[in-house]
Amino acid sequence: MKIAVFPNMNNDGVKELTAEIKTELEKLGADYDVSPEVVSGFDLAIAVGGDGTTLNVAKTASLDGVPTLGINAGRLGFMSGLEKNELSLLSNIVSGDFIVEKRMMLKAEVIQNGVSEGEYHCLNDAVISRGDVARLIDINVFCEGRPVTNTRADGMIVSTPTGSTAYSMAAGGPVVSPDNSCFVVTPICPHSLVNRSIVFSSDKELLLTVSSEINNGAFLSIDGGSSIFVDTNTQIVISKSDFTADLIKVKPENFYEILNKKIIERRN
Repeated sequence: MKIAVFPNMNNDGVKELTAEIKTELEKLGADYDVSPEVVSGFDLAIAVGGDGTTLNVAKTASLDGVPTLGINAGRLGFMSGLEKNELSLLSNIVSGDFIVEKRMMLKAEVIQNGVSEGEYHCLNDAVISRGDVARLIDINVFCEGRPVTNTRADGMIVSTPTGSTAYSMAAGGPVVSPDNSCFVVTPICPHSLVNRSIVFSSDKELLLTVSSEINNGAFLSIDGGSSIFVDTNTQIVISKSDFTADLIKVKPENFYEILNKKIIERRN
């Protein structure tokens, strides 16, 4: 088994944790490489850092069908399979004693003036947000060509079930177990007395447009990455991605136990 280790050295404590991981893998006689240029050719990837690190590595690895184990060196580590004090469980990875959870991803296609400008695959969410000016934008949502909602707000989040515990939850969206296949559409600070998310089956195709961004502009962010400018001539088509992010699970706890431990208990 060939293992690719991807540490995020920008995170506190990752350098030391990576050294411990290397020691453990060497003790187990594992064939590994730290920070290889590509993930193809490896049997699995290990992401060392926080949720952002795991997300980025898992997305990249998904394109080559390589599963990812997240080892948490951050604060929350909701997507991580191991904590930094559980490195002894790496023996399960080397022996193959683990399961792989397939996480649905979404695809966002950006169409400008009728021409496709690019396709992006998201594990967490695609977010339309207003520009720097403190002015609301009008966001239109269509499902299979039919109007669903027109919302004046700071923005709109379209999340996967995995992303339902990230920005979408902070904006008041529902928590969805990652074994579901759906899109959660949640407004950000809507100018309305009613603030409700809408859940769509992932076999639907959504279309989002912005209809009032004069002197402001709007931006599309893919999994919190670099922003893509959006204006009234931009269409964003959301559909289910052909790729899945494969996350390695070593411990027996289920999603609801992790939710309770990582989010609910830490807030009490």
